[in-house]
Amino acid sequence: MAEDVAPQEDLTDEGGVRTLHLKVLRKQWQVVAVQVIATLALLWLYLQMGDTFGSCSPQHVDDSGNSLWCPALDHTLTLQGFENMMRGESGDPDWQLPFPDFLTGVGNEGPGRYYVPLLLCGMVAGGWVFLNFQTPQRRRQVYLGVLVGLILFLAGRMLLGWFWGMLYHWDLYWPFSVDPARNHAVTLVYPLTVYSQVFLLAIYFVPVWTGLMGIWGLSRRMIGWSLGTVLVYLGLYALLSFESVMVYFDIGLAPLASQVGTATALGGLVSPEIWPLLLMALLMLIYSESGFASIRHLEYAFRLPESCKKDPEYVNQFDNMLNGHLVHTVGIFFAVALCTMLALKFDDLLLDLVSLFGVSQWSGQVQESLELRLTYGKVISGMLFLIFVAGLRFVVPWQRITGFFETYIPKLALGRD
Repeated sequence: MAEDVAPQEDLTDEGGVRTLHLKVLRKQWQVVAVQVIATLALLWLYLQMGDTFGSCSPQHVDDSGNSLWCPALDHTLTLQGFENMMRGESGDPDWQLPFPDFLTGVGNEGPGRYYVPLLLCGMVAGGWVFLNFQTPQRRRQVYLGVLVGLILFLAGRMLLGWFWGMLYHWDLYWPFSVDPARNHAVTLVYPLTVYSQVFLLAIYFVPVWTGLMGIWGLSRRMIGWSLGTVLVYLGLYALLSFESVMVYFDIGLAPLASQVGTATALGGLVSPEIWPLLLMALLMLIYSESGFASIRHLEYAFRLPESCKKDPEYVNQFDNMLNGHLVHTVGIFFAVALCTMLALKFDDLLLDLVSLFGVSQWSGQVQESLELRLTYGKVISGMLFLIFVAGLRFVVPWQRITGFFETYIPKLALGRD
């Protein structure tokens, strides 16, 4: 969609009348608000993932007490492991990676490991979005310039040294030689190390820079890549940290608690062990819905006929769509969070119902059952709650209730104004 904005750059508001052209809509506060909500949800999601899955097991440490490398969502562990490997290969105990630690977050604790890399991801995504709104010829020139620059940074020093060496010695030889004076390939180590460090950071922050490119560059594919990498990482982490797998293949990941604790957070609605997972699920929903919504609304406006884009009725309809989406983002996701918490507490309701049957042996066994406190017990009780809520649609007129709020709340707000 970003490529379609350029042909409409000359279509501006005439006489202060608002239109539905993309150049105007991208500056509208509702569209910007939806994109900001998606951006904040994405950043919060990544920080929460790093806080939950960014540590190794306490047993995965060396003799000096330092954490060994494990595939957690902590890029600093991988960078430190890569630096130690290169230090051993070079034989120099003082060898360091090219990028300073303040840029990569190495040495910081907690969320401080991610702040500067996230800022760099935002700058890269901003440059990519700005470039996408340029003409195709300008984009090709920039891409070609960046590619030539990367090639020159990689091999330029080696080629210049090689040609100068052949002229100086007046001899033809390959740049790979045992003689240190003729071994020009050693100059490839520094640029390859820089590219490797950038590659490692890019791998860990794929959800962030692809998501930012998708949100502000109006690209469904980029948002899909972002969500896909998040789900792949969560799936791999759940598989590799499963207790039955860790018995045979322990790579140092800190497993999640298999037994759900007592619900003490948020007034006793959810346990501290479940709250981070619930928060990540809600943030992922908000991010995906808001990110795709901004593209969906702008695509709707772009496909309208030219006469409709200047029609005040269509402009008001578009404003109502955006306002409704913002209201639904707050209301519906609050309801989803509440229903999820109630679903996780549904096992306690089942135990209370069983206790009504008295103090029989069967009721006592059910109340003391450990399975209800484990993960799959929570899943089963949550599914029962969903079935219960789905059955309420035959008793409670949900459509009339939601229609009442959607119809009368805006009227009440207008009446106060």
